[in-house]
Amino acid sequence: MKVTLAIMGATFLVFLLQVTMAQSTLILALTPTMALSGMYWQFFTYMFAHASIEHLGLNMIGLFIFGSAVEGFLGVRRFVTMYVVSGVGSALFHILLTGISDIPMLGASGAVYAVLTAYAVKYPNNRLIIFPIPVPIKAMYVVIGFIAFSILAGFTDIASGIAHFGHLGGIIFGGLLMYNWKRTERGSGPGEFEWIWERW
Repeated sequence: MKVTLAIMGATFLVFLLQVTMAQSTLILALTPTMALSGMYWQFFTYMFAHASIEHLGLNMIGLFIFGSAVEGFLGVRRFVTMYVVSGVGSALFHILLTGISDIPMLGASGAVYAVLTAYAVKYPNNRLIIFPIPVPIKAMYVVIGFIAFSILAGFTDIASGIAHFGHLGGIIFGGLLMYNWKRTERGSGPGEFEWIWERW
């Protein structure tokens, strides 16, 4: 859980920097035209910057709930790899589907969705409460629901102002990483994970 807490701590510190130095958001957030023109660090820093305390709180709650479990079964190296690669992949996927624009993108959502996906791969039948739905839902169906909503919202005006394709990219990259790690472990005896695609 130490890496999860370290990421959360770094994210809170970045938000504090945003609050005290307003111009820092422009530098840290991912603006495609700027990032692709030389400010490449934005592909990494954007996932630590947030638009509001509510935005920050929701992402950090999700990271805390699922991150500790995922870090536990992936280990530190793979967990860090998943978080960073999925965060960068989320941004690239968003740009691929929406185009190169001057609209900034920020937040840990893509990386957090990847962590949720990893959790669902490991524990597909664990039941989760997703506010405001009062009925427990299996983790694998939660991820499927987020995929469907991200696609729908990404192509319509539902919940505008949110990088829905970034969320979808996080899920995709999280799933691809888990699949790759499973593939490389085949033939080496009993695997560490119970894999969702072997039971669907």
